[in-house]
Amino acid sequence: MANDINGFYEILKIVLPALIVFITAYFLFHDMLENDKRRREFEFKVLHAKEMTPIKLQSYERLTLFLERISPESMLVRQSPQDLSAAQYHKLLLTTIRQEYEHNLSQQIYVSPLLWETIKGAKEKLIVLINRSAEEVDPDGSAYELSKKIFVNYMGENPAPVALALSDLKKEVGKYL
Repeated sequence: MANDINGFYEILKIVLPALIVFITAYFLFHDMLENDKRRREFEFKVLHAKEMTPIKLQSYERLTLFLERISPESMLVRQSPQDLSAAQYHKLLLTTIRQEYEHNLSQQIYVSPLLWETIKGAKEKLIVLINRSAEEVDPDGSAYELSKKIFVNYMGENPAPVALALSDLKKEVGKYL
């Protein structure tokens, strides 16, 4: 029995230091591998940011252009009311806004969800304003009357939805510059 206990102590003298060395090496290698992983992730993010920043900035530019194109000051000049009735002009304006929006729909993946909702809200408010203005004029009247009514109603908006969205867009772009 004494032999068995001595043998057990001899094994314990060998196994215990080996176990301590193994545990120490495990944690050291684990920390080293974690640090290496974090370093590679950081390098990837830096490289990714270099590639994504120009794409994001292009997206902001396109959304700025979208907002400028749907603002009544710009859109009413571009879509001149030549020989159209108010009802036809109303339809043309709504179609123009929807086409511009659909053309820029993919840009939402490059901006914050809050900014996208602001841009979408500006578009919706503008559509409501155009619809409300169309109700205030005779559908068979001239498109010029509708254009004038839209402009007057838009100037009465405080804050103007497109201007508000542009302001938020500029604030978000400022974070990247």
